[in-house]
Amino acid sequence: MSTSRPDPFGTALAAIVIGAASGGALLCGVLFASYGMPRGVDTPFATIVLAGAAVGLISAVAIAGMVGWSLGAWRRIVVGVIAAAGTALVGVLTTAADMAAGRLGLAVLGAFCLAAILIVWRVFHSRDAT
Repeated sequence: MSTSRPDPFGTALAAIVIGAASGGALLCGVLFASYGMPRGVDTPFATIVLAGAAVGLISAVAIAGMVGWSLGAWRRIVVGVIAAAGTALVGVLTTAADMAAGRLGLAVLGAFCLAAILIVWRVFHSRDAT
């Protein structure tokens, strides 16, 4: 049973997961790359991390909006905000990953984000093929 219109629920869910995981992966990558820097409030590390978090949130909104392009404008906005909240959750989880396993924990969390992107992308596009 194929229709010309995509499923709005599946599109929204895919956009949320892909957007949130993209922003989270970006944040994990920034933290992984700057791991050895001295930490503190007035250090370049703080500036890099804040910029990485801001770009991660913005990219989550943008990517969720692009994936959910077939949704209406208001739904794209809501999906983008939820994806930004998902990226913020990954940002909170980076603290636990850093404390538990250091650089390896950040790499594993980033790998989970990339795996979520690939799995949802695969499911989202395999549904279009049928």
